[in-house]
Amino acid sequence: MSNQYTYSVPFTEEELYDCYANQCMSQVEIACKFGTTQKVVWRAMKKMGILSRKAAIRNQQGEANKNWRGGRVLSATTKRQRGERASFGNGYYYVLDHEHPNANKSGYVAEHIMVAVKERGAPLVKGEVVHHINLNKHDNRSENLVIARRKEHAIWHVQLEEIAVSLMEEGLVQFSREHGYERR
Repeated sequence: MSNQYTYSVPFTEEELYDCYANQCMSQVEIACKFGTTQKVVWRAMKKMGILSRKAAIRNQQGEANKNWRGGRVLSATTKRQRGERASFGNGYYYVLDHEHPNANKSGYVAEHIMVAVKERGAPLVKGEVVHHINLNKHDNRSENLVIARRKEHAIWHVQLEEIAVSLMEEGLVQFSREHGYERR
């Protein structure tokens, strides 16, 4: 039986360096290759003066990531400061498409923008937004989307508020603290 004082590793220093530094194998991969344990590889590296890399799971991009869901994510709703851009955290679906002209720095583009741009055949320009006609942020069918200038979009939302107020005045809609706005 061998112990830590008499055990000789099943690889040379050159083989270890080649596997770790040149082939970028992990300590566990090297251990499997030579039929030993990761701890033996780690000790040999330490003894031979080979600096170990930071422990991290490699190749976690896209489909290789265990949490990959096809590149479509629903961003959570968070509060923004006045004037802050809404790139994430606004309750919209985002799709991973690095090549899309309206993608953010991470390569994601809002799904409603992607659908509207595809329908129009040209990307959004500065000052344009996509409006959900039925106000449902998750209904990204092309017939529910329309591209508008920011000012025009703001006017549409003011019109919706005016309609809501008139419905309240007519008694068709009421407000309660427990349930919010309801039809009568």
